[in-house]
Amino acid sequence: MLSSQRVTNALGYAGLIPFVVPASLITLGSEHSGLLTSLAGSYAFGIVCFLAGSWWGMGLLPGSRSALLLSNLYFLVAFFIFLFAFEIWALAAAVLLIGIFLAEQRSSLFPAFPASYSVMRTMLTLVASASMLAIHLAG
Repeated sequence: MLSSQRVTNALGYAGLIPFVVPASLITLGSEHSGLLTSLAGSYAFGIVCFLAGSWWGMGLLPGSRSALLLSNLYFLVAFFIFLFAFEIWALAAAVLLIGIFLAEQRSSLFPAFPASYSVMRTMLTLVASASMLAIHLAG
């Protein structure tokens, strides 16, 4: 049976594919850059929502209401930029992914994560953010 850490790592790193492949193809000059930008952008929106939504459980704990409010702020910023300013969404997504990561790593609102998870999240955040930044710069 696979350990939960192995499953988490496999899912986490596999989740980079929809960031890295479109970014690579766009920077190589694919004729489908519009479709690839939409694909990566939509996926990034889903990931931002997933990460921010995962804070809701912590928001229910006593003294953690700020996590709930912050998760809603991240969602609303993402939603309105995605919907009304898609031309800057790739850049915004990179910033939001880094912001969520920093909030989780440095805030007393969140519990300390195991070292292996922190290393993985650091790598995932860097690669996903760099991919979205590459898409923004290529656009």
